[in-house]
Amino acid sequence: MSSNSEKEITKEVRPVYTTKTYSFLINIVFKARGVLFDGFEEHFPTNNPKKILDAPYPSVLIANHVWEGDVPALAAVYPHVHPSIKFAIPAREDILGKDFLVKEFKPKGLLKFFFLLIDKSGIIPKYLDYIGCVPIKRPFRDNARELLKKGLLREMVEQEWGYLSDRISEGRNLFMFPEGVFNQDGYMAQVKKGVFFLRNKFKNINFTSFTLTYDYFSSKKSELHIGYGAQFPIPENADADQVSSIVKEKLGSGYTITAGNLASYIVLKFEGKAKESKEKLFSTLTSFAEKIKNSHPEIYISEKFKTEALKHAFDSFLEKAKKAGFLKLEGNDIVFLEKLFQIPKDLHNLKKKNLVLYHRNQLTYHLPKLDKVWSSIHA
Repeated sequence: MSSNSEKEITKEVRPVYTTKTYSFLINIVFKARGVLFDGFEEHFPTNNPKKILDAPYPSVLIANHVWEGDVPALAAVYPHVHPSIKFAIPAREDILGKDFLVKEFKPKGLLKFFFLLIDKSGIIPKYLDYIGCVPIKRPFRDNARELLKKGLLREMVEQEWGYLSDRISEGRNLFMFPEGVFNQDGYMAQVKKGVFFLRNKFKNINFTSFTLTYDYFSSKKSELHIGYGAQFPIPENADADQVSSIVKEKLGSGYTITAGNLASYIVLKFEGKAKESKEKLFSTLTSFAEKIKNSHPEIYISEKFKTEALKHAFDSFLEKAKKAGFLKLEGNDIVFLEKLFQIPKDLHNLKKKNLVLYHRNQLTYHLPKLDKVWSSIHA
């Protein structure tokens, strides 16, 4: 079928609008966010006071993929999407398997019992099917070598994307994680070719993005920040590498500066210095954030920098960094240990190996701007 025919068919499709039941079920997930997150903030561009994420049909909504907590995070995004059209959402096939919650999150105590009850009820597969999740095999993670050897990998990937594009042709918008795998070093994994495939198949398709930033330092559990983008164009003649670059730029610019990642940035700048006073480090944190805000208002910054809660977040950062062996406290001084500045040879699962570097890497896209501001302060 020619691209012109596809374009005409897409125009004639009536979008599948959401229902009260659909919205109610997603809202339940949003209200349960306290199970995973201690804090939650949303950040919109200053030119978007109504806090609307435009996604006219047909649209692809793109986000970075950090961990399984991203799925509940989508429930927070949903109320902002306009118009309210049902989604097709690629979901790991094993989510529909036995005891998924217990195996994936490895909870303990009462939470393990709660997750086990949910697993046994079978409600997750039913719920995911209703909201539009499409079970997708994970050939790049599970059995890529075997499929590649048999010459089936390319065929399987194209078949999966064909299945997802069919959902668009039926009147749904598509939500996707273009990396396909979790972020391993704190920033972003390689962007796959799914967006490029869809760009070629639907000539009139729209793209928009939002970025998930998790702060694991500032509270007992994680804090979630959602940085919303806006609709952006991808030229019809863009090749796969150009599409990947555009997507990475849009997602990278949406990362939020948090107490955890900015404190991580600062302490890693102290390489070669033995120690610093707590008061001086906290003062540097607040003044640096203020300078960034004034110099680069386009960068999202956590609301904690405006409140007394920043001191609690800073203390939490110090306590967790101390427990992980990156620093120690001597009276009023923070002593930087050698482990803090050691970069692991393998950055896979950096969150476990060096949580400070993991958080600093969240700011990768912003680093040229942050380094310039840092230099102006310490010139």
